[in-house]
Amino acid sequence: MDMDMTETDDVSVEITDNQPVNNNNIGVIGEWVACLGGKEATNDYKRQRHIQKVPPLLLEGEKGQRNRDCYEPAVVSLGPYHHKSRIRFAQAEKYEHITLKEYSLSTRETIDTLYNKVFEVVHDARKCYIDGSTDAYNDDEFNQMMLRDGCFVLFYIECISCQNNKSVLNNEYLGALGFANLTCDIFLLENQIPFIVLEVLLKLRFPEDNGEDVLNGFFNYLNYGEVIIRDKKVLGRKQPLHLLELYRSYFISFSASSTKSSCMGRRRSKENDSVEDYNYVKRNRSFASVTELKAKGIFLKSTHDESKNEGIKFYSRHCFGKLVLVRRAVSPNTKAIYLNMITYEMCPHNLNDFRISTYLRVMKSLVIKRNDVKELHVKGILIHSLGRDEEVVKMYDEIETPAENIYLFHQLRQEIDEHCNSKYKTWVAELFTVYLSGPWKTMAMLVATAILLTTLLQTYFTIRPLPDNAS
Repeated sequence: MDMDMTETDDVSVEITDNQPVNNNNIGVIGEWVACLGGKEATNDYKRQRHIQKVPPLLLEGEKGQRNRDCYEPAVVSLGPYHHKSRIRFAQAEKYEHITLKEYSLSTRETIDTLYNKVFEVVHDARKCYIDGSTDAYNDDEFNQMMLRDGCFVLFYIECISCQNNKSVLNNEYLGALGFANLTCDIFLLENQIPFIVLEVLLKLRFPEDNGEDVLNGFFNYLNYGEVIIRDKKVLGRKQPLHLLELYRSYFISFSASSTKSSCMGRRRSKENDSVEDYNYVKRNRSFASVTELKAKGIFLKSTHDESKNEGIKFYSRHCFGKLVLVRRAVSPNTKAIYLNMITYEMCPHNLNDFRISTYLRVMKSLVIKRNDVKELHVKGILIHSLGRDEEVVKMYDEIETPAENIYLFHQLRQEIDEHCNSKYKTWVAELFTVYLSGPWKTMAMLVATAILLTTLLQTYFTIRPLPDNAS
């Protein structure tokens, strides 16, 4: 039977009471609801997590095919997933032996000592990969792989973060082009090393802080384009599965209050909730771009407290609105890193709040034209090294976000819509953005107002002249 649905029809799912739930899934449901609501994931659940491969669905379609290279290593293969292709990376393979020796010298430990330390966690490291993907390697071969790859990654991070003279070795053995692509390779989802291996090596190299400062400097180099140490801790009490997961948790954060008023976990109430709260199509639509928001009196501002990395906040004032975004740098490696963080969030058995997907969904809505990029740059929110502003627009357009934190995104868009739907606020915004946007326009507006008042006064006193005091 055919059914016609109009744009005003509800598209919702009714939640009934006392739904039977498998006892094994009660904890999983609770963890996901808490995580989507803004609570930091603790990763204390019992199920074993794995370093996943890129889901085939993400590689389908026009954009998926175009972005395929963003998931495959260009310079170096790390871990077992692309190990069979190491012939392609022969130069990097030779360089790994050099970085192993350099890392050994830096720690003042022999290579045998490093090998034995990593071997203590080799069985746990093996469990981090998908079942069967490491069967071709015995413990000795697998441990050597973990040791070489781990030292290679940390040596590169230290070169960037500490800006020491050893960074020239990357140019010597990999060339400038290879060096430029290394950052992208170490953040590929399928190119990850279990963090328990990196943790062992970091403690040997940086016993005073377990590598906190070197990771802090490296991550801020990616975020801001400069090596700086910020107060926010990179490691803290986190137990990341790999480096990509750790960087994702540091890249941006959403406070728990951001989603506390969402409709998640509540039954539909026709008295208190709007239709849009339960209409997926309506609540999932995008909002205006940067220039369109500016015309409505919503101005952008870079967050003043970057130590928290809280990336998206909106404030509606009496006469204007303020959208606060965290400052971020965009480089030729940024697109691949973003796509791999999104892919990480899309993988199964992976508790997360879709923070990267949500952030990029917001940026895709804001950045439509080159003028949007220019405005973000003027406000100090976006710094890029892609040459032209159009390249930034193209990058965001080519990034797909299959899912996001719908509750957070919906709440943000709803707040912006409520501000834009206020006639008083939009009229005031039009006054300032159209008629008082520059000194000459302001002067012309004042002159026109003065002429109008003078004309009104002249007309009034012509009709009703003042009494003659002499008579």
